Amino acid sequence: MPAIGRPRPRLRFPRGRSDDALVARVRAGDERAFELVFDRYHRGLLAFCGRMLASNEEAEDALQHTFMAAYRALRSSDRPIHLKAWLYTIARNRCLSVLRTRREQVAFDDGHAAGDSLAADVDRRAELRGLLADLEQLPEEQRAALVLFELGDHTHDEIAEVLGVRRDKVKALVFQARESLAGWRRARETPCVEIREQLATARGAAFKRAGLRRHVAR
Repeated sequence: MPAIGRPRPRLRFPRGRSDDALVARVRAGDERAFELVFDRYHRGLLAFCGRMLASNEEAEDALQHTFMAAYRALRSSDRPIHLKAWLYTIARNRCLSVLRTRREQVAFDDGHAAGDSLAADVDRRAELRGLLADLEQLPEEQRAALVLFELGDHTHDEIAEVLGVRRDKVKALVFQARESLAGWRRARETPCVEIREQLATARGAAFKRAGLRRHVAR
């Protein structure tokens, strides 16, 4: 497998060379073809992993894992694939594995994780920290749909293929994600005094209001 971690000049992609042609060349043992695959897709995949994981270091690791897994799969199978969507599916699955491990670590050592979170709150700018935290609150499917959509290089059909859902569900997932992010932001920006006043007079179902719950969670 060609090295993918070392910086190198960007390769010129031959005009008219389709993804299917590159896949066929990789499967035939052409190492440079895989370098061209990497050159074509690694920037978008890195941006996707970075937004999914909110960590540059983990995103780099996820990117490397994605291309290593892709290379092994291409060399060991000849099943038809849609290269772009297939690569993003591998990257998404890797990100989900990292997120699951992260949650398990928090559950194992909740006190330590809280200390790290507090330090991050102090060190990072409030708006950026808040946005990343809000993004992490989204269900994984919504987060992936929103990130792929906002990257701007994916059709609804491609996003649907990556997520394994119907095309019409993609729009719903993006809408739900945006609505949730807007709600979390409103909750963060609501003064604590106002929330305390609402809590003082709230009765019954009023305690279940999304704005109250989100503000308290923050």
